[in-house]
Amino acid sequence: MEPERDVTAEPAIDLSTLDPRRDRTRWDQAVARVAERGLALRRLRRAVLRRGLTALGVSAAAALVLWLMVPRRDGLRGGHTDGPRGAGRGGGELLDWAVRDVAPGEVLMMGAGHAH
Repeated sequence: MEPERDVTAEPAIDLSTLDPRRDRTRWDQAVARVAERGLALRRLRRAVLRRGLTALGVSAAAALVLWLMVPRRDGLRGGHTDGPRGAGRGGGELLDWAVRDVAPGEVLMMGAGHAH
């Protein structure tokens, strides 16, 4: 076992530089700097939150528009009728191609149909 050390023999730590009564103006400036950083951080958080909510709203609106553009299988909103896939439909065939399995020949047919 180690012998106990005498704590009174160690030199004391000088904490007088932390005393606010020593230099009042320096202390007030330090407090003002910390408060300003806190306010700047709060402003940054609010700006990030505001921009994030805006981006969320725009992306949700875009997702809703794209979801409404998807052709249904029951024939509503430009659904499949007879004939090859993509023939005789509105502008939803590109989105239809993006969300479903479509053969490459059908994609070419979609392009050929718009060329005329």
